[in-house]
Amino acid sequence: MEPINYDAKACVFNIQRFSLNDGPGIRTIVFIKGCPLRCRWCFNPESQDPRPTPQFGKIMTVREVFNQVKKEQAIFRRSGGGITFSGGEALTQPDFVEALIRAAHLSGFNTNVETAGYVPEETIRRIIPQLDYVYMDIKAVPADVHKWGTGCNNLPILRNALIASKLAKHMVVRVPVIPTFNYDPKQIEYICRFTEHLHNIDTIHLLPYTTVGVKKYKALNRKYLLEGIKPLSNDDLMPLKKIVESHGFHCILGG
Repeated sequence: MEPINYDAKACVFNIQRFSLNDGPGIRTIVFIKGCPLRCRWCFNPESQDPRPTPQFGKIMTVREVFNQVKKEQAIFRRSGGGITFSGGEALTQPDFVEALIRAAHLSGFNTNVETAGYVPEETIRRIIPQLDYVYMDIKAVPADVHKWGTGCNNLPILRNALIASKLAKHMVVRVPVIPTFNYDPKQIEYICRFTEHLHNIDTIHLLPYTTVGVKKYKALNRKYLLEGIKPLSNDDLMPLKKIVESHGFHCILGG
């Protein structure tokens, strides 16, 4: 086995402990800067630029991050938790993520990634099989809808989702439900029909829109494109949950 590259670096903008909604057990989330999407509702706009700024982000080595994460080893083992990689788009930094995956497994705890899948196919084939869990966003299926909401073509995402579902040990589809974008039975129906073509998927998460990121736009002196739109509750998503369940999937709201 090749040695773990503890000197691999990435720009990390947060390490969040004691998370209960980003994989099994109690988890530590490593948030990595850099994202090719420009979602209108982005909850972490400070994560889009891969470079560190005076306010957000610090270049860290795998060794530095792991020294922080491993402090929670006892909690991981008791709860079945581990590390979750998020962002931004964590898979834009595959060398860094791969080294942390291997360090985590060497210490006996599991790994998860939250990804939009807008990365090279080579990265999907390289990283996904090494992870214990994969949470992949499918935001919209019609190309024009996806482009309007995220600024990006979704063909690579849909293709990578198909590939990832064949390679993942356990994969969940997640849908951020956003008014003016996909808060619509028709859009959820499209996503369910696409998910039926994936391999070994039994669960879809519906994540209600929140305005938690709005203050961040003001701090960054950026215009928030969904200004004035009210957040959704889990109750608002109940009709969409029924659609998901009608396709035979287990549906979890808000997690």
